[in-house]
Amino acid sequence: MSPVFQGLLLVGDLVFLFLIFVMVKNGRLSVRFSLPWLALGAGMLVLAIWPEAAKILRSLVQVEVVSNMVFIMLFCFVLLVLLILCAVVSEYNERLKRLTQTNAMLEHRVRQLEEQVRRTDS
Repeated sequence: MSPVFQGLLLVGDLVFLFLIFVMVKNGRLSVRFSLPWLALGAGMLVLAIWPEAAKILRSLVQVEVVSNMVFIMLFCFVLLVLLILCAVVSEYNERLKRLTQTNAMLEHRVRQLEEQVRRTDS
């Protein structure tokens, strides 16, 4: 890997990590969702500083081409992000269902109380 390309990767990764920290600080990204992105940034930082790690990892997983290994790793990362987002959507769906049920019970109770008030006033 040429020193210029390695420098570009290093600068790009540092900008990526900085953006994640800024988004967490400003509340645009929760800490819970920032962890996979920080892990990705840390992995990219290791590969930018020490490119031989990709070759070592490639030989461990027994993949012939480094680019194939990177593609597989990115695909697994995307699957991880999708799994996290599906879990969050499921959690919010349950919360919304409970909120809707609670709201319906409260509306029913208010109608009953209004009916009692009308009967006592009459």
